[in-house]
Amino acid sequence: MTTSRSANIEPPGPGREAAVPTGGWRRRRILAGLAAGVPAVAGGLLLSSCIDGRPGPGPSGTPSPGPSATAAPPTDGTTHDPEDPFRPAYHYSPQDGNMADPNGLVEYEGEYHLFHQQDGTWAHAVSTDLMTWEPLDTALEHDDLGLAMSGSCVVDGANTSGLLPDGGLVALYTSTTGGEAQSLAYSSDRGRTWTRYEGNPVIANDGRKDFRDPKVFWHEGSTSWVMIVSAGDHVEIHRSPDLKTWTWASSFGQDQGSHAAVWECPDLFPLKDVTDDEVRWVMTVSVGDNQETAGSTAQYFIGDFDGTTFFPEDDQIRFTDAGQDFYAAQSFEKIEGRRVWMAWMGNWRYPYSLPTEGWHGEMSVPRELSLTRVDGVRRLRQVPVPELEAFLEESADLAGMSAKDGVSELGTGRCVQIDVELDVSQAQDAWLSLARSEGSSTSATGSEVRVGVDTAHSVFYLDRSAGDLEKVANREEGAQEVDFALRREVPYTPVDGKARLRVLLDRSSLEVFVDDGATVGSFLVFNDAQAQGIALGATGTVSVLTGSLTPVAQVEAP
Repeated sequence: MTTSRSANIEPPGPGREAAVPTGGWRRRRILAGLAAGVPAVAGGLLLSSCIDGRPGPGPSGTPSPGPSATAAPPTDGTTHDPEDPFRPAYHYSPQDGNMADPNGLVEYEGEYHLFHQQDGTWAHAVSTDLMTWEPLDTALEHDDLGLAMSGSCVVDGANTSGLLPDGGLVALYTSTTGGEAQSLAYSSDRGRTWTRYEGNPVIANDGRKDFRDPKVFWHEGSTSWVMIVSAGDHVEIHRSPDLKTWTWASSFGQDQGSHAAVWECPDLFPLKDVTDDEVRWVMTVSVGDNQETAGSTAQYFIGDFDGTTFFPEDDQIRFTDAGQDFYAAQSFEKIEGRRVWMAWMGNWRYPYSLPTEGWHGEMSVPRELSLTRVDGVRRLRQVPVPELEAFLEESADLAGMSAKDGVSELGTGRCVQIDVELDVSQAQDAWLSLARSEGSSTSATGSEVRVGVDTAHSVFYLDRSAGDLEKVANREEGAQEVDFALRREVPYTPVDGKARLRVLLDRSSLEVFVDDGATVGSFLVFNDAQAQGIALGATGTVSVLTGSLTPVAQVEAP
């Protein structure tokens, strides 16, 4: 294992404590306990306001000196909808039902299309800014070939399919009758209505159990459509001139990467390495529910692709996310000049067991992707899309704040961005305490979620072991409850004693981007909605070199 500023995310193993269940904390009821609030409905999405970004006192209970004591501007209110306290303010969530994998992400004629799994159908929403989503009618319902499972969309502007004389969208997805197979649908009206291809399936099932989740793209170098599709313990590459007739080209993965569970939801795309401008190909694969990582996870490979075969540049196992809740990530097709993806913030160990009202699931914030190098080793880099900045409100300056063998209050908020560079050179452990209630870090009556850097053991961690939700129902009926209160950690060593953390907290979701996205962790958070505290903590001494606490505005659908 290479010791580095932000070392490769690795699965649990000897000497590492990842996904550690914590039985010492009693289960707490998730209490609404909220002031009355009236939910707003915009564009079909249930919306409500949140308490955001108010600076807090220093360790003595009085405001800390300097810019950090400056009051933040008024926020967008102090009430949650008591019936729906965990619905995110600036992450996509379904109006109702059970959401899972993002599907068919594509940009077409000025609109971004987000399709996603919703009880075996393709739900649909569109956006012009990747943040504000307008729900549309369900795109693909069940039909004679069964469910419409995960897949992808492409723009067939040249009508290679012969189905779209004026161009349009083509979806490739997994149908289920007679075994998992790949089927096609097309739209000539900007994705508003869809027609199933009469020759479905375009790739029939040959008797295998697992054969799903096609991701399709145009490969310019070989002038062909390419499909990457999961096939149990590996992926397959297929090629087509017309999206209807497919030929197997190669397989990858039987002896590569993690095989803790079935492979799903593959993707394959070129990315530029920002350190040398060299373009490499990245293959991503999600790995289903398994004991090794205490749930589902995702991994990626870096290499070359010639239109037929993927050639990995090394045999390293690289995991996509350090947290517990980032699955089935898919990148958008046809976005010029950048590669953007989104993922389902969920886990197949507890996909629909969490305490939300009438809906389950939310998406990650859209992330821009690139490659970087850490100690000479290539790494996937993920950062929030710049479109998020339009929803950031006035910041409170945190520079100069510090904590010594305890905690210092920074402010309050459950819909915030925290962007800090920390001096951790004098700390054995340094952390941000989030969604924090009375008594956190001082007695067992308080709750919190931590993200931090344990310099004594050279790890970055996310820890919800002191949260309000200890166990949830297992997705397998009759099975033992699942530990939700756990800690995830990955190898990490700060450079020159400094760690940069960009944190996005949105009621029930938490995303942390470390050192400009070289390491990323995603967690779901179900602390009481009134647990609003934000604090800086340390064993030893930690100080904020530069930093801000910024409310993020409620995203209103058009």
